[in-house]
Amino acid sequence: MSYHPKILMVLDYAPDYREAFFRELGLKAKLTVVAQPCEAESLTAPRVRKNYEYIEIPSKHIGGIYWQPGLRALASKIGWDVICMGINLRHLARVITFLSIPSVWGKWVWRGHIFGKTESQLVNYFRGIILRRAAGCLTYSEVQAKEVLLRFGVNAVSFNNSEVRVSEFRQGVHAAKRDGLNLLFVGRYQTRKRLERLVNLASRRPDISLRFVGPNMDRIEVPQALEESGRVKKFGKTSGEALNKHFDWADLVANPGHVGLLVMNAARHQKGIVIDSESRHAPEYWLAKEAGQPFIDFSDCKSVDQFLNGVIADLTILKVWAVDLQNLAKSKYTIEYMVDTHLKVFNNIYES
Repeated sequence: MSYHPKILMVLDYAPDYREAFFRELGLKAKLTVVAQPCEAESLTAPRVRKNYEYIEIPSKHIGGIYWQPGLRALASKIGWDVICMGINLRHLARVITFLSIPSVWGKWVWRGHIFGKTESQLVNYFRGIILRRAAGCLTYSEVQAKEVLLRFGVNAVSFNNSEVRVSEFRQGVHAAKRDGLNLLFVGRYQTRKRLERLVNLASRRPDISLRFVGPNMDRIEVPQALEESGRVKKFGKTSGEALNKHFDWADLVANPGHVGLLVMNAARHQKGIVIDSESRHAPEYWLAKEAGQPFIDFSDCKSVDQFLNGVIADLTILKVWAVDLQNLAKSKYTIEYMVDTHLKVFNNIYES
C-alpha cells in the first residue's frame, strides 16, 4: 500500500469551483485545507466537502493587511510532510510563520500567483528571499514559472490552473450559418470585467445578441428596448449541466475586461473566446494565448467592428478557435494535471 503524504494547504479561499481539485488530491494525500470564509469575497462554498479536512479561519484585517490567528500553531504541529502555503504577502501570519520556524523550510512549498498587483524592488527582494529558502514553488501558469526562474533563480513548477476534469469536456454545438453572432459571458459581475462594453456593442449593432450568466448580473444596466427585444438576457448563478444550454446557444465567448477561469469554461464546452487585449488578466489567460484565441481592444469600436465583421463573413473560424482551445486544455489544463503536478512536487520533498 502506497504512502499518502500528510499535506497542510493554506489558501485565501476554498470555493465550490476548487472542490473537484481538493477531492481528487484528497484521494492521494491526507489533505487539510485552511482558508477564509468564502462569503468574505462573495464566493460560494461547496455544499459538501469530501476526501479532505477543512479548517476555516477568518482573518483580522487592517488597511489591506491580514492576520489569521492560530495559523502558526497549526503549521508547527508535528507530522506534516509538506506545508503548501499561498504566497500572499498581505497575509502576515503566513510570512511570519515561515520566517520564525526554519525547521519547516525543507518541507515548505509556496503556491499561487507569486507576483502581486504592485511591484517594488524592496518587495521583490523580500519575495526572492522567502522563495529561495523554501523547498518548492508552484505557480498558476507556465509564464509565471518562467518569470520566477528569471527573477529569482528558483525552479518553479506550473500546475496550469483549471477547474475541468478530463471527463467534463463536451462536443461543441457550432452553427453552420447565422445572421449575426451570439456572444456569451459567464462569471461573477465585477467592475474589472467591463461588461458594459458588451451592452454598448449590442446597442449599436443589431446583429449582436448577448447572454450574461452569473451572480449579480442584475447590476448590469441594459436599455429597456434591448431587453424587450430579447437580444440581451441576464441569468443568475448557473453551474454544472445547467450551463450547457447557454454555451450551446453561443457562437463565441466574449470577455471585454479581466479574464480568469472563463477560459477553462469555454474550453470545457468547446467554444472559442475573444479577450480584451488591454486588460490585466489572471494566469488562465495563458491557455488562450497558447491556443491562438483572438485578443482585441474592446475599448476601440473600430477594431471590435472589424473583428466581428470578419468573423460573421466566415463563421468557420469559430470552430477552429474552439477545437484548438479544447485540444490544448485537454492535454495539460485539467484537474488531473493539477493533482499530478502537485503530487510530483510534494513527493520530491517528503521522499528526499
